[in-house]
Amino acid sequence: MRGENALILMAKAPRPGAVKTRLTPPFSAHEAAALYGCMLADTAQEMGSLAGVRRYLFRAPPGGGGFDAAPFTAYAVRPQSGGDLGQRMARAAAWAFGAGAARVALIGADCPALAAARVREAFRELAAGAAVVLGPSADGGFHLAALAAPAPSIFEGIAWGTASVLAGVAARCRAAGLPYALLRVERDVDTADDVAAFSRWARSRARPPCPRTRRWVTFRRG
Repeated sequence: MRGENALILMAKAPRPGAVKTRLTPPFSAHEAAALYGCMLADTAQEMGSLAGVRRYLFRAPPGGGGFDAAPFTAYAVRPQSGGDLGQRMARAAAWAFGAGAARVALIGADCPALAAARVREAFRELAAGAAVVLGPSADGGFHLAALAAPAPSIFEGIAWGTASVLAGVAARCRAAGLPYALLRVERDVDTADDVAAFSRWARSRARPPCPRTRRWVTFRRG
């Protein structure tokens, strides 16, 4: 239906050696893939609680499967296309806008602390006049990008995977004259230190539930 908000979950098939490679070592490639699978399923489940929002899962590789069971059944699954991450996000957002979305939020599966309420906050910021909303990550990247209209230029020429990602996107927003808002900083889980930080976070917070990720970390902690 035209005029609805849309959520895009950028996802990879949780294959050993293809995801969370910065966790290896100390974890094995199979352990890293298992953790990513937990975070992906937990993110999909948490965002499934968003009411009045169309949900899309853009998968990589394009021909990959594994998204035909709960909690992914709440998502329309489409292939990612493009070169680097910025181009893939821009193309996914453009597709959602072309399908009639009024506003689009893009997330990954790297931040198990990201709650559905934060996505609703991003949509409110867009409705209040922001052209772009970014959810900063503690490592200098971002865990959420929300758009009021297609804005592919803000994702161009970014050194993805570095500590300058957020600063680079914000600079491109300013250069394009796009007012942007920042949400609260959260921490992605990309390294062994991040796993330890998430374990501490999980012991003091009950929400979002992220049950699979909590179980994985608890098992690893012993």
